[in-house]
Amino acid sequence: MFRFETLELVHWDYWQRLEVPLAAPIVTIVGANGSGKTTLLDALRTLLALECSGHGSRKRDYKRYVRRNGEDFAWLRAVVDNRRLPNQRRPFWPPHQEEQVTLACRIERKGGDWTRVYFLAPGDVAIERIEAEGTEYGVRDWRQLLHQAGLTPALARVLSLEQGQTDKLCELSGRELLDLVFQVFGDKETLDRYAEARAHQELVTAELKAMQGEESRLANELERFEQKVNRHLEWQALASERQELVAETRPRLEFHALNESIRGARRQLAATRRDWRRLRAELQACSDGQPSRRRAVQQAADARGAAETAEQAANAVLNQANAERTRWLTRLEERQRLLAAARVEGGDPLADQEALEAAEAERDALRLQLAAADAELKRVGELLHELAAGRRADPQDVCRFRAALDGAGIGHTLLAERLEIADEGWASAVEAVLAPFADIVLLNDARQAEEAFVLGERLRYRHYLVPESVAVPPAGAGSLLEVLRLRGPVPEWLIGLLQRTQRVADAAAGARLPRGQDWVTRQGYLRERRGGRHAAPDLPRFGEARLAALRERAEQLTNEANPLRARLRVVDARLAALRQRVLGSDARRDLAARAGEFAAAEDHLQRADEAHQDAARAALGTRQERQRCEEGLRSAQLAETALASQIAGLRSALPGLENLAGRREQAERLRRLRRQRRELPSAWQEAAGNQALAEQWGDARAIDRRIAEIERRFAQESWETDGTVVALRDNLRDSLQRQQREVGDRRRDNDMARAQTDAARSEYVKVLRHTASRYARNLRLLGEMAGVRVEVELPPLAAEEGALAQAALVVRFEFDAKGLMGMNDSDASGGQQVVKSLILLVGLMMEEAHPGGFVFIDEPFAHLDIMNIERVSAFLRATRAQYLLTTPVTHNIGVYDPASITLVTAKKRPDERWASRVGVLVRAPAAATAIAGDA
Repeated sequence: MFRFETLELVHWDYWQRLEVPLAAPIVTIVGANGSGKTTLLDALRTLLALECSGHGSRKRDYKRYVRRNGEDFAWLRAVVDNRRLPNQRRPFWPPHQEEQVTLACRIERKGGDWTRVYFLAPGDVAIERIEAEGTEYGVRDWRQLLHQAGLTPALARVLSLEQGQTDKLCELSGRELLDLVFQVFGDKETLDRYAEARAHQELVTAELKAMQGEESRLANELERFEQKVNRHLEWQALASERQELVAETRPRLEFHALNESIRGARRQLAATRRDWRRLRAELQACSDGQPSRRRAVQQAADARGAAETAEQAANAVLNQANAERTRWLTRLEERQRLLAAARVEGGDPLADQEALEAAEAERDALRLQLAAADAELKRVGELLHELAAGRRADPQDVCRFRAALDGAGIGHTLLAERLEIADEGWASAVEAVLAPFADIVLLNDARQAEEAFVLGERLRYRHYLVPESVAVPPAGAGSLLEVLRLRGPVPEWLIGLLQRTQRVADAAAGARLPRGQDWVTRQGYLRERRGGRHAAPDLPRFGEARLAALRERAEQLTNEANPLRARLRVVDARLAALRQRVLGSDARRDLAARAGEFAAAEDHLQRADEAHQDAARAALGTRQERQRCEEGLRSAQLAETALASQIAGLRSALPGLENLAGRREQAERLRRLRRQRRELPSAWQEAAGNQALAEQWGDARAIDRRIAEIERRFAQESWETDGTVVALRDNLRDSLQRQQREVGDRRRDNDMARAQTDAARSEYVKVLRHTASRYARNLRLLGEMAGVRVEVELPPLAAEEGALAQAALVVRFEFDAKGLMGMNDSDASGGQQVVKSLILLVGLMMEEAHPGGFVFIDEPFAHLDIMNIERVSAFLRATRAQYLLTTPVTHNIGVYDPASITLVTAKKRPDERWASRVGVLVRAPAAATAIAGDA
């Protein structure tokens, strides 16, 4: 490594311009505290691009020194030697082979901040000519240049030790000390070979990984492009299929379908023509028979009118005979009252009053019963009259609600109007199930439901109002629906009720059915989920049974009312007698006075009874005749209605069978066929091929669905429509194959590099063992010079990377036979720490292969006594390195003994701008006298 010969400073701290000699092995810088000793060393550190000294947060830097004097620039210049080293290499070669070179640093203010640049020039070049003759460097390049000249990072670290921290070298760990030794003493050529081999291996490994990554990327890219190619080929296939379907398959299939439809329509038109002729003849026959049916209805209506007239006349005669008979009965009943009064005259008045009150109470009860019976008989008579006239006979609330619906224009029908019992034997069963629903209102249009519901709420209609109805499906075997005919749609829930209700002969048969099965007997006993009960109503609501039941009820009410009337007459006679006796009338006198009258009344009553019987027989005959005429009229009306329905059905079916629209469509199909025969190629009209297409696709709708599916896939899925992906895929495949070949070649190179690295590592380990041994020998030699026993434990170095990473150099010291201690032992005194650090430091400078170099040591004797100062001075002189030492003026004069040059600094006077010059003491080669000089 190089050494310093001179140092020149311009505007550095408070020195205006200063030049000092440094061409000596040991240079001591002495001065009072604050006189500039560390400032001089920091100038050298700045010139070498090292960190300045300092303590903790008070760390100094070069800007502190250049801004204190108020100038805008500063220069640092040093002349160093460039002589050949034992290895025949000059520190600054290339680029210079001169014996001396000049190092310089220019510091100037730019934009409010300080910047520095470095210069290297051959020979001893003054500051004024350095910019013209020297080469300019930045900080990073300058440090790299000095590193090549021998200023390793390890030495730079030692040179940057803070003031008074020389003893810190012994605080390094064993691993850090070993690294420092290897950096200072390692064989450069061996290290270069190892580093070159290692770098080559790492480079090849990195390239191999990169190439493998590129290979993986190409493989992934190829796979991605394979998918793109597959999507492109699939897109091409779908596009071709769509084109073929649209351009050829669909026209051929339409041509084939047109031919088939023409043949089928021809057969169908022929069949419908035959049916049309048959229906037309049947319609003509029915139309011819319609006048006779009308005449029969008219005749039956006339006969019913005549029967009604005769019945009315007979009833009038009967009523007159009945009134005559009643008149004579009343008179004879008066005689009976007089006779009763005559028999009871002279009775107890209190008992007669009680009997009168009891008779009046009985009379009132009889009148109430007769009024209820007469009211029901009147209602039943009205229903019979309405039904006999062919009109509906609904309850008042139903009539009122239906009138409101008709007024609002809401079409509707009652459930009873759509229901007909096909088997009257099951009428009671139907009544048991459907009687509660007879007055359900079914809307013709579900869109009018809201308006209908509003009316139902306003009129408080208690029966269901159903907007939605469905067509009646086929009836299940044995279900109640099987014995009904429903003329129109009904609610779906009603169909479900009828379907799940099974008809059984009796309750015993129903009990044998599975649990949960609904059933009903002929007599109307119903079993449902809530249980079983007799549900058939007393008065039927559906079919012909309703009319018969009403007639039977009218007769029953009449039979029940006659005994009540007879009893009422008896009670009235008794009341008259009791009233007369209570009032004191003379019944015997009245009987005697009216005896002739009562005798004549008996004769008249006998003749009135005979006339009444004759009139009753005549009225019964006319009533029976009227009923027979009504049945004949009903039969004639049903026959006429059936014939009219048949004629209407034939007339509605006849246009469909005539099928004029079908004939026009057939003509249009024939025109289209002729046009397609002209337009389509002859090969597309080949029947066998078109039949195969029809078997494959069915009809054109299947092709449309397939085309729609292709269009949907084109719209919804991602496709590759660019045909260049095939060429890109092929290029990627070729690139991947080339990459795979290159990866194989690189892998072979990597194996070769690994072998070279292993060989270089073995050589490196040998050098490390030798270097560690030499350093240990240097430490023991320095320890003997300092009177300190030094033991060094060499690391077990091996060729494995892990062993080298864990290796450490263990050094122990023994002072004054007090036992061994480690490098950073807590029992060591401050002076012992300095001695240990100096031994470790000086040991780095004793390597014969790398002689020379320089070391900055700030106050190395601060903690040493006189004996240790002498010991340290002795082995400092024994080394061949250049030392720049600082020491305060208060120390023992023994600190100057090893120095050839002593620089004396002084504090700046307060009244002066610049500091005084530095004194220089140069030791004569053969004398102990010093001469004073200044720079």
